[in-house]
Amino acid sequence: MRHQNSSVPAKIVNRFRSFGYLAWNEVEKSYRRLFSGQHQLTSTTSADRYPELFAEAANILNAGHQPCRILSYGCSTGEECFSLKRYMPNSTIIGLDINRNNLKKARAANTSQDILFLESNAENLTRHGPYDAIFALSVLCRWEDTKFVDNCEKIYPFEKFGSTVNQLATQLKVGGVLVVYNSNFRVEDTDDFRCFEIVPTPTVMDSGFVKKFDRQNFASNDRHTNCIYRKISS
Repeated sequence: MRHQNSSVPAKIVNRFRSFGYLAWNEVEKSYRRLFSGQHQLTSTTSADRYPELFAEAANILNAGHQPCRILSYGCSTGEECFSLKRYMPNSTIIGLDINRNNLKKARAANTSQDILFLESNAENLTRHGPYDAIFALSVLCRWEDTKFVDNCEKIYPFEKFGSTVNQLATQLKVGGVLVVYNSNFRVEDTDDFRCFEIVPTPTVMDSGFVKKFDRQNFASNDRHTNCIYRKISS
């Protein structure tokens, strides 16, 4: 999910930009460190940004014919939810985000009674579950904060990732799918992976460009391709 607005306040921006790009860059990095242990801070998104992944998920869910309940975890300003609705027209979609500005924009753009945007918290997550599919795309990470580090523990530890996967897995129906793309860690390394099987995605050849780390938070150079997981047991 996109957590609370991590943008540097305008007053600080105006004061430090006058010192040049390098000085400003350091200020921004320092400010973002205040949000250590939180999910992705930026809210960048766009319509239909992962078309192959959306199509694969829709095919797996047979969502063109069967009604399904979908969670967009970290929905930002809503484009992901609107895109998913086009791929899965019989779906009901819950978009959760912690950033109230994002939610305001998403609600203003929403024209579907089947899409609901809510603040991301444990109560809303469980109240509207369980889900047939949960999407966490470019959310379970800290990018570009982790791009050049060898150990990400002080920025975004595996413990945070693992606990969030556990929360999401608990709210997923048996037979449902968890879709994780552009994450700092692998679902396969979590304790909850024992309840899942990997679903092949012929048209999606990787799990994103975000740098991967292992359970000990050390950078991993292993190529990782899996991004859709079917829940096979509770």
